Amino acid sequence: MKRIKNIIAGLLAIILATASAGCGRAIVIQGTPADNNSYTFYNGNEITGVPVDTQLSPQTDKKDETSSYASMEQSVVSSVQTSGTTIASGEVTDSFATQPQTVPPQTTVTLPPVETVSETTTTVTTPAPQTTTVITTVKPAPVPDDTDLPVNNYQALNHEETKGVWISYFELYPILTGKSKSSFAEGIGRYYDNALSLGLNTVYVHVRPYGDAIYKSDYYPWSKYCTGYIGEDPGFDPLEVMIEEAHKRNISFHAWVNPLRCSQENDAPQIDDSYLVKKWYNNNDGDYISKVSSYWYLNPAYDAVTDLIALGVAEIVSKYDVDGVHIDDYFYPTKESWFDSKSFSASGYSDLSQFRLDNCTKMVYKMYNAVKSHNSTALFGVSAQGNVHNNLYELYADVEKWSREAGYVDYMAPQIYYGFDNSGQPYAEVVDQWDEMLKGTGKKLIPGLAVYKIGTEDTWAGSGKYEWINEKQIIKRQIEKARTADNYSGIILYSYQFIFSPDSSVESAVNAEIEAIKPLLS
Repeated sequence: MKRIKNIIAGLLAIILATASAGCGRAIVIQGTPADNNSYTFYNGNEITGVPVDTQLSPQTDKKDETSSYASMEQSVVSSVQTSGTTIASGEVTDSFATQPQTVPPQTTVTLPPVETVSETTTTVTTPAPQTTTVITTVKPAPVPDDTDLPVNNYQALNHEETKGVWISYFELYPILTGKSKSSFAEGIGRYYDNALSLGLNTVYVHVRPYGDAIYKSDYYPWSKYCTGYIGEDPGFDPLEVMIEEAHKRNISFHAWVNPLRCSQENDAPQIDDSYLVKKWYNNNDGDYISKVSSYWYLNPAYDAVTDLIALGVAEIVSKYDVDGVHIDDYFYPTKESWFDSKSFSASGYSDLSQFRLDNCTKMVYKMYNAVKSHNSTALFGVSAQGNVHNNLYELYADVEKWSREAGYVDYMAPQIYYGFDNSGQPYAEVVDQWDEMLKGTGKKLIPGLAVYKIGTEDTWAGSGKYEWINEKQIIKRQIEKARTADNYSGIILYSYQFIFSPDSSVESAVNAEIEAIKPLLS
Protein backbone atom coordinates (compact mmCIF):
# COMPACT_ATOMS: atom_id res chain seq x y z
CA MET A 1 0.00 0.00 0.00
CA LYS A 2 2.82 2.41 0.85
CA ARG A 3 4.44 1.90 -2.57
CA ILE A 4 1.08 2.42 -4.30
CA LYS A 5 0.52 5.54 -2.21
CA ASN A 6 3.94 6.92 -3.17
CA ILE A 7 3.45 6.22 -6.87
CA ILE A 8 0.03 7.88 -6.88
CA ALA A 9 1.45 10.85 -4.98
CA GLY A 10 4.29 11.08 -7.47
CA LEU A 11 1.96 11.09 -10.45
CA LEU A 12 -0.18 13.77 -8.82
CA ALA A 13 2.93 15.87 -8.21
CA ILE A 14 3.91 15.67 -11.87
CA ILE A 15 0.45 16.86 -12.90
CA LEU A 16 0.41 19.63 -10.31
CA ALA A 17 3.92 20.81 -11.17
CA THR A 18 2.70 22.50 -14.32
CA ALA A 19 0.51 24.70 -12.14
CA SER A 20 3.33 25.33 -9.64
CA ALA A 21 1.29 23.65 -6.93
CA GLY A 22 2.83 23.11 -3.48
CA CYS A 23 2.70 20.09 -1.24
CA GLY A 24 4.01 20.30 2.29
CA ARG A 25 4.97 16.66 2.51
CA ALA A 26 6.53 16.30 -0.92
CA ILE A 27 10.23 16.25 -1.68
CA VAL A 28 11.08 19.47 -3.45
CA ILE A 29 14.47 19.55 -5.11
CA GLN A 30 15.91 22.82 -3.85
CA GLY A 31 19.38 23.89 -2.85
CA THR A 32 22.03 26.56 -3.25
CA PRO A 33 24.86 26.89 -5.73
CA ALA A 34 28.18 25.48 -4.65
CA ASP A 35 29.76 28.86 -4.99
CA ASN A 36 30.60 32.03 -3.14
CA ASN A 37 29.67 34.25 -6.02
CA SER A 38 26.08 34.19 -7.23
CA TYR A 39 22.57 32.82 -7.08
CA THR A 40 20.76 30.96 -9.82
CA PHE A 41 17.10 30.23 -9.25
CA TYR A 42 15.09 27.48 -10.92
CA ASN A 43 11.44 26.50 -10.82
CA GLY A 44 11.57 22.89 -9.66
CA ASN A 45 9.12 20.01 -10.00
CA GLU A 46 7.96 18.29 -6.84
CA ILE A 47 9.04 14.71 -6.41
CA THR A 48 7.13 12.43 -4.03
CA GLY A 49 8.16 8.88 -4.62
CA VAL A 50 9.05 8.47 -8.26
CA PRO A 51 11.79 10.36 -10.11
CA VAL A 52 10.77 12.96 -12.68
CA ASP A 53 12.72 13.39 -15.91
CA THR A 54 12.15 17.09 -16.55
CA GLN A 55 14.57 19.85 -17.53
CA LEU A 56 14.11 22.83 -15.23
CA SER A 57 13.79 26.36 -16.55
CA PRO A 58 16.23 28.94 -15.14
CA GLN A 59 15.69 32.32 -13.60
CA THR A 60 18.57 34.39 -12.27
CA ASP A 61 19.14 36.72 -9.37
CA LYS A 62 22.88 37.22 -9.17
CA LYS A 63 24.98 38.86 -6.51
CA ASP A 64 28.53 40.10 -6.34
CA GLU A 65 31.53 38.48 -4.74
CA THR A 66 31.34 40.52 -1.54
CA SER A 67 27.68 40.15 -0.64
CA SER A 68 26.71 36.65 -1.65
CA TYR A 69 25.62 33.87 0.65
CA ALA A 70 26.35 30.36 -0.53
CA SER A 71 26.80 26.75 0.51
CA MET A 72 28.49 23.68 -0.86
CA GLU A 73 25.18 22.31 -2.01
CA GLN A 74 23.99 22.27 -5.60
CA SER A 75 21.18 20.24 -7.12
CA VAL A 76 21.60 17.89 -10.00
CA VAL A 77 22.94 19.77 -13.01
CA SER A 78 23.12 16.75 -15.25
CA SER A 79 20.70 13.85 -15.47
CA VAL A 80 22.12 11.26 -13.10
CA GLN A 81 21.69 7.68 -14.20
CA THR A 82 21.11 5.47 -11.19
CA SER A 83 19.99 1.86 -11.63
CA GLY A 84 18.55 2.80 -14.99
CA THR A 85 16.50 5.69 -13.53
CA THR A 86 16.91 9.31 -14.63
CA ILE A 87 16.14 11.95 -12.03
CA ALA A 88 15.26 15.59 -12.61
CA SER A 89 18.12 17.81 -13.69
CA GLY A 90 18.90 21.48 -13.22
CA GLU A 91 20.84 23.69 -10.83
CA VAL A 92 18.59 25.09 -8.12
CA THR A 93 19.04 27.24 -5.07
CA ASP A 94 17.60 28.22 -1.74
CA SER A 95 16.06 31.65 -2.14
CA PHE A 96 16.94 33.53 1.01
CA ALA A 97 19.19 36.36 -0.14
CA THR A 98 17.67 39.79 -0.34
CA GLN A 99 20.60 42.17 0.04
CA PRO A 100 20.92 44.59 -2.91
CA GLN A 101 23.94 44.38 -5.17
CA THR A 102 26.34 47.11 -4.22
CA VAL A 103 29.49 46.19 -6.13
CA PRO A 104 29.61 45.62 -9.91
CA PRO A 105 30.39 42.02 -10.91
CA GLN A 106 33.81 42.91 -12.31
CA THR A 107 34.93 44.74 -9.15
CA THR A 108 38.21 43.57 -7.70
CA VAL A 109 37.90 42.73 -4.03
CA THR A 110 41.04 43.07 -1.94
CA LEU A 111 41.67 40.29 0.53
CA PRO A 112 41.32 41.49 4.13
CA PRO A 113 44.65 41.86 5.94
CA VAL A 114 45.76 38.80 7.86
CA GLU A 115 47.26 39.17 11.30
CA THR A 116 50.51 37.29 11.78
CA VAL A 117 50.18 34.53 14.34
CA SER A 118 53.11 33.44 16.45
CA GLU A 119 54.36 29.87 16.38
CA THR A 120 53.66 29.75 20.12
CA THR A 121 49.88 29.86 19.66
CA THR A 122 49.60 26.09 20.02
CA THR A 123 49.07 26.50 23.75
CA VAL A 124 46.25 29.07 23.58
CA THR A 125 43.55 28.36 26.15
CA THR A 126 40.06 29.33 25.02
CA PRO A 127 37.36 30.21 27.55
CA ALA A 128 33.77 29.33 26.77
CA PRO A 129 32.19 32.01 24.54
CA GLN A 130 29.92 34.53 26.17
CA THR A 131 26.46 33.17 26.94
CA THR A 132 23.54 35.27 25.77
CA THR A 133 20.77 35.63 28.33
CA VAL A 134 17.42 36.30 26.71
CA ILE A 135 14.14 37.16 28.37
CA THR A 136 11.19 35.56 26.59
CA THR A 137 7.47 35.75 27.07
CA VAL A 138 7.05 32.09 26.19
CA LYS A 139 8.83 29.53 28.30
CA PRO A 140 10.83 27.35 25.89
CA ALA A 141 10.61 23.59 25.93
CA PRO A 142 13.55 22.15 27.88
CA VAL A 143 16.44 20.55 26.02
CA PRO A 144 17.63 17.18 27.34
CA ASP A 145 21.29 17.06 28.28
CA ASP A 146 23.72 14.54 26.84
CA THR A 147 24.75 12.86 30.10
CA ASP A 148 22.78 9.74 29.22
CA LEU A 149 24.65 9.33 25.92
CA PRO A 150 27.60 7.01 26.44
CA VAL A 151 31.14 7.67 25.30
CA ASN A 152 31.91 5.80 22.08
CA ASN A 153 35.20 3.93 22.28
CA TYR A 154 35.44 3.45 18.53
CA GLN A 155 38.88 4.47 17.23
CA ALA A 156 38.18 6.91 14.41
CA LEU A 157 39.64 6.17 11.00
CA ASN A 158 41.28 9.27 9.54
CA HIS A 159 43.97 9.23 6.89
CA GLU A 160 47.18 11.24 7.04
CA GLU A 161 46.22 12.99 3.81
CA THR A 162 42.50 13.49 3.25
CA LYS A 163 41.40 12.82 -0.30
CA GLY A 164 37.76 13.58 0.08
CA VAL A 165 34.49 14.08 -1.74
CA TRP A 166 31.20 15.62 -0.64
CA ILE A 167 28.04 13.57 -1.12
CA SER A 168 24.99 15.79 -0.61
CA TYR A 169 21.41 14.78 0.06
CA PHE A 170 20.68 15.57 -3.59
CA GLU A 171 23.06 12.79 -4.49
CA LEU A 172 21.66 10.44 -1.86
CA TYR A 173 18.09 11.00 -3.06
CA PRO A 174 18.13 8.74 -6.15
CA ILE A 175 19.62 5.78 -4.28
CA LEU A 176 17.84 6.30 -0.93
CA THR A 177 14.33 7.67 -1.23
CA GLY A 178 11.81 4.85 -1.05
CA LYS A 179 14.49 2.20 -1.48
CA SER A 180 15.06 -1.00 0.52
CA LYS A 181 18.07 -1.50 2.77
CA SER A 182 19.75 -3.85 0.30
CA SER A 183 19.13 -1.49 -2.62
CA PHE A 184 20.54 1.45 -0.69
CA ALA A 185 23.58 -0.55 0.40
CA GLU A 186 24.24 -1.42 -3.23
CA GLY A 187 23.82 2.20 -4.32
CA ILE A 188 26.06 3.76 -1.70
CA GLY A 189 28.58 0.98 -2.23
CA ARG A 190 28.71 1.92 -5.90
CA TYR A 191 29.37 5.54 -4.96
CA TYR A 192 32.19 4.48 -2.67
CA ASP A 193 33.72 2.18 -5.28
CA ASN A 194 33.75 5.03 -7.76
CA ALA A 195 35.45 7.23 -5.15
CA LEU A 196 38.09 4.55 -4.55
CA SER A 197 38.73 4.27 -8.29
CA LEU A 198 39.89 7.89 -8.23
CA GLY A 199 42.05 7.38 -5.14
CA LEU A 200 39.69 9.09 -2.71
CA ASN A 201 39.71 7.88 0.91
CA THR A 202 37.20 10.08 2.76
CA VAL A 203 33.53 10.92 2.28
CA TYR A 204 31.56 13.81 3.77
CA VAL A 205 27.94 12.71 3.59
CA HIS A 206 24.79 14.63 4.47
CA VAL A 207 23.07 13.08 7.47
CA ARG A 208 21.12 16.16 8.58
CA PRO A 209 20.46 18.50 5.65
CA TYR A 210 17.73 20.39 7.54
CA GLY A 211 16.31 20.00 11.06
CA ASP A 212 15.89 16.33 10.23
CA ALA A 213 17.82 13.08 10.35
CA ILE A 214 18.92 10.50 7.79
CA TYR A 215 19.39 8.21 10.79
CA LYS A 216 17.36 7.08 13.78
CA SER A 217 17.27 10.09 16.09
CA ASP A 218 15.56 10.88 19.36
CA TYR A 219 15.76 14.62 18.71
CA TYR A 220 15.07 15.16 15.01
CA PRO A 221 12.39 13.66 12.74
CA TRP A 222 13.21 11.25 9.93
CA SER A 223 14.21 13.21 6.85
CA LYS A 224 11.77 13.20 3.97
CA TYR A 225 14.71 12.17 1.79
CA CYS A 226 14.44 8.68 3.29
CA THR A 227 10.92 7.81 2.15
CA GLY A 228 9.48 10.97 0.62
CA TYR A 229 7.62 11.89 3.82
CA ILE A 230 8.81 13.74 6.91
CA GLY A 231 8.91 11.55 10.00
CA GLU A 232 8.35 8.27 8.17
CA ASP A 233 10.66 5.44 9.25
CA PRO A 234 12.31 3.84 6.20
CA GLY A 235 12.52 0.49 8.00
CA PHE A 236 16.31 0.58 8.34
CA ASP A 237 18.99 3.03 9.45
CA PRO A 238 20.68 4.62 6.41
CA LEU A 239 23.55 5.97 8.51
CA GLU A 240 24.44 2.52 9.79
CA VAL A 241 24.51 1.27 6.20
CA MET A 242 26.65 4.17 4.97
CA ILE A 243 29.19 3.76 7.76
CA GLU A 244 29.38 -0.02 7.38
CA GLU A 245 29.91 0.16 3.62
CA ALA A 246 32.53 2.90 4.02
CA HIS A 247 34.56 1.08 6.64
CA LYS A 248 34.47 -2.14 4.61
CA ARG A 249 36.47 -0.19 2.04
CA ASN A 250 38.79 1.60 4.53
CA ILE A 251 37.01 4.87 3.74
CA SER A 252 36.75 7.50 6.46
CA PHE A 253 33.14 8.61 7.02
CA HIS A 254 32.31 12.13 8.21
CA ALA A 255 28.73 13.07 9.10
CA TRP A 256 27.79 16.35 7.41
CA VAL A 257 25.10 18.36 9.23
CA ASN A 258 23.47 21.75 8.68
CA PRO A 259 22.86 23.04 12.21
CA LEU A 260 20.72 26.16 11.65
CA ARG A 261 18.76 25.43 8.48
CA CYS A 262 15.60 23.92 9.88
CA SER A 263 13.03 23.22 7.17
CA GLN A 264 11.45 24.28 3.94
CA GLU A 265 8.42 26.50 4.40
CA ASN A 266 5.73 23.90 3.73
CA ASP A 267 7.52 21.12 5.60
CA ALA A 268 7.49 22.72 9.05
CA PRO A 269 3.78 22.05 9.77
CA GLN A 270 4.28 18.37 8.93
CA ILE A 271 6.83 17.76 11.71
CA ASP A 272 5.44 15.89 14.69
CA ASP A 273 4.63 18.08 17.70
CA SER A 274 6.85 15.95 19.95
CA TYR A 275 10.07 17.44 18.51
CA LEU A 276 11.59 20.58 19.96
CA VAL A 277 11.93 22.22 16.56
CA LYS A 278 8.16 21.86 16.12
CA LYS A 279 7.43 23.17 19.62
CA TRP A 280 9.48 26.26 18.81
CA TYR A 281 7.70 26.59 15.49
CA ASN A 282 4.33 26.35 17.24
CA ASN A 283 5.12 28.75 20.10
CA ASN A 284 7.96 31.05 19.11
CA ASP A 285 7.59 31.97 15.45
CA GLY A 286 10.04 34.70 14.54
CA ASP A 287 12.00 34.05 17.73
CA TYR A 288 13.59 30.66 18.33
CA ILE A 289 12.83 29.86 14.71
CA SER A 290 12.50 32.46 11.95
CA LYS A 291 11.46 32.28 8.32
CA VAL A 292 13.74 33.77 5.69
CA SER A 293 12.11 33.69 2.28
CA SER A 294 10.73 30.14 2.02
CA TYR A 295 12.92 28.52 4.68
CA TRP A 296 12.85 28.28 8.46
CA TYR A 297 16.09 28.85 10.36
CA LEU A 298 16.97 28.35 14.00
CA ASN A 299 18.21 31.38 15.94
CA PRO A 300 21.58 30.62 17.61
CA ALA A 301 21.11 33.46 20.11
CA TYR A 302 19.29 31.08 22.42
CA ASP A 303 21.14 28.57 24.56
CA ALA A 304 18.25 26.14 24.09
CA VAL A 305 18.84 26.19 20.34
CA THR A 306 22.60 25.69 20.48
CA ASP A 307 22.15 23.06 23.19
CA LEU A 308 19.83 21.09 20.89
CA ILE A 309 22.30 21.38 18.02
CA ALA A 310 25.12 20.13 20.26
CA LEU A 311 22.90 17.33 21.57
CA GLY A 312 22.24 16.19 18.02
CA VAL A 313 25.97 16.04 17.37
CA ALA A 314 26.56 14.13 20.62
CA GLU A 315 23.89 11.63 19.59
CA ILE A 316 25.58 10.95 16.25
CA VAL A 317 29.06 10.52 17.74
CA SER A 318 27.80 8.45 20.70
CA LYS A 319 25.62 6.03 18.73
CA TYR A 320 27.50 5.74 15.44
CA ASP A 321 31.09 4.97 14.51
CA VAL A 322 31.60 8.16 12.55
CA ASP A 323 35.11 9.41 11.97
CA GLY A 324 34.12 13.02 12.27
CA VAL A 325 31.37 15.63 12.14
CA HIS A 326 31.39 18.37 9.54
CA ILE A 327 29.41 21.56 8.95
CA ASP A 328 29.42 23.91 5.99
CA ASP A 329 28.63 27.60 5.57
CA TYR A 330 24.98 27.79 6.59
CA PHE A 331 25.28 30.38 9.34
CA TYR A 332 23.10 33.51 9.48
CA PRO A 333 20.79 33.49 6.45
CA THR A 334 20.27 37.25 6.33
CA LYS A 335 21.80 40.54 7.45
CA GLU A 336 18.36 42.00 8.17
CA SER A 337 17.92 43.00 11.82
CA TRP A 338 14.38 41.66 12.15
CA PHE A 339 15.68 38.08 12.11
CA ASP A 340 16.79 38.22 15.76
CA SER A 341 15.61 41.63 16.96
CA LYS A 342 13.98 40.26 20.12
CA SER A 343 17.00 38.30 21.30
CA PHE A 344 19.36 41.14 20.38
CA SER A 345 17.31 43.67 22.34
CA ALA A 346 17.43 41.46 25.43
CA SER A 347 21.10 40.55 25.08
CA GLY A 348 22.82 43.63 26.41
CA TYR A 349 24.90 43.90 23.22
CA SER A 350 25.13 47.21 21.38
CA ASP A 351 26.72 45.78 18.24
CA LEU A 352 24.54 43.40 16.20
CA SER A 353 27.48 42.05 14.22
CA GLN A 354 29.43 41.13 17.35
CA PHE A 355 26.30 39.63 18.87
CA ARG A 356 25.87 37.36 15.87
CA LEU A 357 29.55 36.48 15.64
CA ASP A 358 29.52 35.42 19.29
CA ASN A 359 26.34 33.38 18.80
CA CYS A 360 27.88 31.36 15.97
CA THR A 361 31.08 30.97 17.95
CA LYS A 362 29.08 29.64 20.91
CA MET A 363 27.39 27.11 18.59
CA VAL A 364 30.67 25.90 17.10
CA TYR A 365 32.25 25.68 20.56
CA LYS A 366 29.40 23.47 21.79
CA MET A 367 29.49 21.25 18.70
CA TYR A 368 33.24 20.73 19.00
CA ASN A 369 32.92 19.77 22.65
CA ALA A 370 29.98 17.48 21.92
CA VAL A 371 32.18 15.56 19.50
CA LYS A 372 35.22 15.39 21.76
CA SER A 373 33.29 14.42 24.90
CA HIS A 374 31.69 11.42 23.16
CA ASN A 375 34.64 10.25 21.08
CA SER A 376 37.92 12.08 21.51
CA THR A 377 39.35 10.48 18.37
CA ALA A 378 36.61 11.80 16.04
CA LEU A 379 37.28 15.07 14.23
CA PHE A 380 35.21 18.23 13.96
CA GLY A 381 35.67 20.68 11.11
CA VAL A 382 34.04 23.61 9.37
CA SER A 383 33.78 24.16 5.64
CA ALA A 384 33.22 27.89 5.54
CA GLN A 385 33.21 30.08 2.46
CA GLY A 386 36.61 30.64 0.96
CA ASN A 387 36.07 34.39 1.17
CA VAL A 388 37.08 35.34 4.71
CA HIS A 389 35.42 38.74 4.43
CA ASN A 390 32.07 37.15 3.55
CA ASN A 391 32.29 34.82 6.52
CA LEU A 392 32.89 37.64 8.96
CA TYR A 393 30.61 40.34 7.58
CA GLU A 394 27.87 38.49 5.69
CA LEU A 395 27.39 35.21 7.57
CA TYR A 396 28.78 36.22 10.99
CA ALA A 397 31.09 33.23 11.14
CA ASP A 398 34.27 34.15 13.02
CA VAL A 399 36.54 31.85 11.05
CA GLU A 400 39.62 33.78 12.15
CA LYS A 401 38.91 33.04 15.81
CA TRP A 402 38.03 29.40 15.16
CA SER A 403 41.20 28.93 13.15
CA ARG A 404 43.59 30.61 15.56
CA GLU A 405 42.23 29.67 18.96
CA ALA A 406 41.88 26.27 20.63
CA GLY A 407 38.56 24.61 21.30
CA TYR A 408 36.65 25.12 18.06
CA VAL A 409 37.88 22.89 15.22
CA ASP A 410 40.38 20.21 14.31
CA TYR A 411 40.57 21.45 10.72
CA MET A 412 39.20 24.10 8.41
CA ALA A 413 37.97 23.09 4.97
CA PRO A 414 37.27 26.44 3.25
CA GLN A 415 35.41 26.31 -0.03
CA ILE A 416 38.16 27.83 -2.16
CA TYR A 417 36.04 27.65 -5.30
CA TYR A 418 38.12 30.17 -7.23
CA GLY A 419 40.44 29.94 -10.18
CA PHE A 420 43.99 31.21 -10.17
CA ASP A 421 42.91 34.21 -12.27
CA ASN A 422 39.87 35.20 -10.18
CA SER A 423 40.09 39.00 -9.86
CA GLY A 424 38.70 39.24 -6.35
CA GLN A 425 39.73 35.96 -4.73
CA PRO A 426 42.67 34.40 -6.61
CA TYR A 427 43.09 30.81 -5.53
CA ALA A 428 46.76 30.89 -4.54
CA GLU A 429 46.34 34.02 -2.38
CA VAL A 430 43.28 32.60 -0.63
CA VAL A 431 45.12 29.36 0.20
CA ASP A 432 47.96 31.40 1.69
CA GLN A 433 45.51 33.50 3.70
CA TRP A 434 43.88 30.46 5.31
CA ASP A 435 47.24 28.82 5.89
CA GLU A 436 48.45 31.93 7.71
CA MET A 437 45.37 31.93 9.97
CA LEU A 438 46.15 28.34 11.00
CA LYS A 439 49.86 28.97 11.51
CA GLY A 440 51.26 27.49 14.70
CA THR A 441 47.93 26.04 15.89
CA GLY A 442 48.40 22.40 14.94
CA LYS A 443 45.08 22.52 13.10
CA LYS A 444 44.84 21.34 9.52
CA LEU A 445 43.91 22.99 6.25
CA ILE A 446 41.80 20.91 3.85
CA PRO A 447 40.71 23.12 0.93
CA GLY A 448 37.46 22.40 -0.89
CA LEU A 449 37.87 22.47 -4.69
CA ALA A 450 35.23 23.24 -7.33
CA VAL A 451 35.04 20.36 -9.78
CA TYR A 452 31.60 21.70 -10.74
CA LYS A 453 33.17 24.74 -12.41
CA ILE A 454 35.19 22.78 -14.94
CA GLY A 455 34.23 23.80 -18.48
CA THR A 456 31.92 26.62 -17.35
CA GLU A 457 32.00 30.40 -17.22
CA ASP A 458 32.90 31.73 -13.77
CA THR A 459 30.54 34.73 -13.91
CA TRP A 460 31.87 36.72 -10.97
CA ALA A 461 35.58 36.06 -11.46
CA GLY A 462 36.27 39.33 -13.28
CA SER A 463 39.06 38.92 -15.81
CA GLY A 464 39.24 35.23 -14.91
CA LYS A 465 35.65 34.43 -15.90
CA TYR A 466 36.72 32.14 -18.77
CA GLU A 467 39.59 30.44 -16.96
CA TRP A 468 37.64 27.23 -16.30
CA ILE A 469 36.91 26.98 -20.03
CA ASN A 470 40.26 27.99 -21.51
CA GLU A 471 42.76 26.64 -18.99
CA LYS A 472 43.55 22.97 -18.44
CA GLN A 473 44.38 20.91 -15.36
CA ILE A 474 43.20 23.60 -12.95
CA ILE A 475 42.25 21.13 -10.20
CA LYS A 476 45.62 19.38 -10.55
CA ARG A 477 47.46 22.67 -10.16
CA GLN A 478 45.24 23.61 -7.23
CA ILE A 479 46.10 20.37 -5.41
CA GLU A 480 49.78 20.97 -6.06
CA LYS A 481 49.51 24.52 -4.66
CA ALA A 482 47.57 23.34 -1.61
CA ARG A 483 50.28 20.82 -0.83
CA THR A 484 52.78 23.65 -0.40
CA ALA A 485 50.80 25.04 2.54
CA ASP A 486 52.41 24.48 5.94
CA ASN A 487 49.15 23.21 7.44
CA TYR A 488 48.01 21.16 4.45
CA SER A 489 46.24 17.92 5.28
CA GLY A 490 44.28 17.13 2.12
CA ILE A 491 41.54 18.31 -0.23
CA ILE A 492 37.81 17.76 -0.69
CA LEU A 493 36.14 17.77 -4.11
CA TYR A 494 32.70 19.25 -4.71
CA SER A 495 30.97 17.02 -5.46
CA TYR A 496 30.27 13.39 -6.31
CA GLN A 497 27.89 13.99 -9.21
CA PHE A 498 30.18 16.48 -10.95
CA ILE A 499 33.01 13.96 -10.93
CA PHE A 500 31.16 10.80 -11.88
CA SER A 501 28.04 12.08 -13.72
CA PRO A 502 29.06 15.37 -15.36
CA ASP A 503 26.73 17.12 -17.78
CA SER A 504 27.35 16.11 -21.37
CA SER A 505 28.35 19.69 -22.24
CA VAL A 506 31.40 19.51 -19.98
CA GLU A 507 31.96 15.76 -19.80
CA SER A 508 35.12 15.69 -21.89
CA ALA A 509 36.65 18.60 -19.96
CA VAL A 510 35.80 17.00 -16.61
CA ASN A 511 37.16 13.62 -17.64
CA ALA A 512 40.42 15.21 -18.77
CA GLU A 513 40.78 17.02 -15.44
CA ILE A 514 40.01 13.85 -13.49
CA GLU A 515 42.60 11.86 -15.43
CA ALA A 516 45.13 14.57 -14.63
CA ILE A 517 44.60 14.35 -10.86
CA LYS A 518 44.55 10.55 -10.60
CA PRO A 519 48.35 10.28 -10.26
CA LEU A 520 48.23 12.82 -7.41
CA LEU A 521 45.57 10.86 -5.53
CA SER A 522 46.86 7.33 -6.07
